[in-house]
Amino acid sequence: MDKESKNSSYEVTVLLCTYNGENYVKQQIDSILGQSYEDIRIVVSDDGSKDGTLGIVEALKEANSGRIEILKQNPPCGSAQKHFLKLLAEGKYGDSKYVMLSDQDDVWNPDKVEKTLKQMKILEAVYGDDKPTLVHCDSEVVDQELNPISPSYVTYQKMTPARKKLNQLLVQNNVVGGAMMINRALAKLIDREPEHCVMHDQWIALVAAAFGQIRFVPESLYKYRQHGNNVLGAEKGSRIMEILGRFGIGRKDGKSKAEMDEHSRKVYEEMFQQARCFLEIYGDRLTAKQKALLENFVSIQERNRLGKIYIILRYGFTYNMFHRTVGECLFIR
Repeated sequence: MDKESKNSSYEVTVLLCTYNGENYVKQQIDSILGQSYEDIRIVVSDDGSKDGTLGIVEALKEANSGRIEILKQNPPCGSAQKHFLKLLAEGKYGDSKYVMLSDQDDVWNPDKVEKTLKQMKILEAVYGDDKPTLVHCDSEVVDQELNPISPSYVTYQKMTPARKKLNQLLVQNNVVGGAMMINRALAKLIDREPEHCVMHDQWIALVAAAFGQIRFVPESLYKYRQHGNNVLGAEKGSRIMEILGRFGIGRKDGKSKAEMDEHSRKVYEEMFQQARCFLEIYGDRLTAKQKALLENFVSIQERNRLGKIYIILRYGFTYNMFHRTVGECLFIR
């Protein structure tokens, strides 16, 4: 049976979620089809685009027989995190051994799949392909015209990929969806859509941290396009201004302390809801130590300020920089 009649015979499936992406989606799909490693198919799942996205994708499908599948979400998922996790939970990667996620507006370097897959197979040679495994890379930050902003997303966002333990990832994600490849063993663990999660990439990273292995490739293997609809959350600036900003002082966005307090409350509430969902879905598969870790994390909400600080420090629910952890201890709700 040839690959056109059996899409799942491709070793790698790329799940690409679209929504009103007519300005960028062709360039991204072309960059995936142009990979040096060719054993790839693309599942394009559209979330109710109102522009010309579907027409562009359908033309690309016609021109690349058997390599592109189109799904239409009805009703729409409404968010990237729900969309990606729905595709994984429904097993839309078929029988592929490896799954990659793609945003509609990135552009992949020609060797992104090849280099990521090489590291994946090194890990599987050590731990076996039945060990849930995640490999992710760095990216170059560019503007909407692909002009360079920063050679490293990790540096630009002040991330620390070496922090990959469950307790660390609960409070600060270091894995970007468009940067990751997961093996089939990990994909099969994403068998339910969580009612609450901060983002799909953090959820997948938590599963990998709890049950398997995570490896970072310190090389920018794709272009992360920054534009009006996906402006990066972090601003470059001094540590002191970052701390003062939590008090509403010197913020470029003009937010008051009260507005910052409300934002902080919502952020932490999402983190706790995510942890509760993780316990609900995976509780019977976690070790006793992991369950205790998660239970203590969700208990932070019910403790007084000293109790919160004790649990944060006792279980290592800290950030990658000292001043950020100080801010956490002061503002966590």
